[in-house]
Amino acid sequence: MEEYVMKTNDIVINKVKKWLEAEDKSYKWLAEQLGVSKPLVGFMLNGERTLKPERIEQLAKIMGITTKELVQSDAIKKDQLTVNLRGELSNRRSKRELDSLLFAINDYLGLKEQVK
Repeated sequence: MEEYVMKTNDIVINKVKKWLEAEDKSYKWLAEQLGVSKPLVGFMLNGERTLKPERIEQLAKIMGITTKELVQSDAIKKDQLTVNLRGELSNRRSKRELDSLLFAINDYLGLKEQVK
């Protein structure tokens, strides 16, 4: 059985699109709430732009949910490992170390997929 693991960006995009439809809100309305242009919202929700953490926090606030609820897949299984990071990256070294960690995780997931 093939399993598709959604990336955080995809999860957020899907949830925001569903929420906009359920609430009968437009991209223009969302752009006004975010303080950005309508085309930028289109690029973000079409996956052409990666959502920055600050933007994800804004979206969660607009939707009236927590950031964790917004980024968490509805299909998370009980045996699936999740990692929650807290705090801020205050310097370049910590940012590089986080990037290195994310690279290692993605590398592991890629290798795991190849083995299947």
